[in-house]
Amino acid sequence: MNDIGSVRAFNAVCILILSAIMLILGCDIDFSSDRENGGSLAAVIQGFITDTTPERDLDGIRVQITDENSGISFSDTTDVNGFFKIEGGFSGISLVLEFVDVNQEQIAITSITVFPDAEVDLGNLSLTNGIVVFQDEITITYVGDITENNCDINVGTIIVTRNETDVIVQINSSTIIRRDDDDLNCQDLLISQEVEVRGTLLTGNSIDAFELNI
Repeated sequence: MNDIGSVRAFNAVCILILSAIMLILGCDIDFSSDRENGGSLAAVIQGFITDTTPERDLDGIRVQITDENSGISFSDTTDVNGFFKIEGGFSGISLVLEFVDVNQEQIAITSITVFPDAEVDLGNLSLTNGIVVFQDEITITYVGDITENNCDINVGTIIVTRNETDVIVQINSSTIIRRDDDDLNCQDLLISQEVEVRGTLLTGNSIDAFELNI
């Protein structure tokens, strides 16, 4: 395993340990909503359905996601290329994502994590005998304030918070960190700074970041 792989593995173990400690201490992972504070929420989830088994037309499949707090569902219908994009007030750690054909029969169902106001790209996926198969890594763009920095030079984790939702952001030596045209180290990130995180969505409440913009 190379150095980057070792760092990723070490940070992943740290994230799992931190998450376990939070659960043991009774600290729930809370996905709050701007709507509770009189604001508006605008999360986005999108992807391409490339094929289905049994075979169906890719055009006209209804993709629906349900908000964890309100129970309100949001949906979109795929185009001829199988593309869908859902926008609305949804967030949660295990949101139900359902795929329904033109006859209102369920094709497949899965669960997905969506942080408040995040943009989630599922990439290409297939629906196989009721199972959603993700062909690509799930990428996410998330904006929030830095509330904790556990970095050593340019490796470690930070906590990014938005609407009372804490997200663990894993940073390694390949992560690009920029403020305007300046490159930064992880240890340079300051508490209360707003940061845009782009990376791979991991299990639980964490992101493996490949780019941060201050």
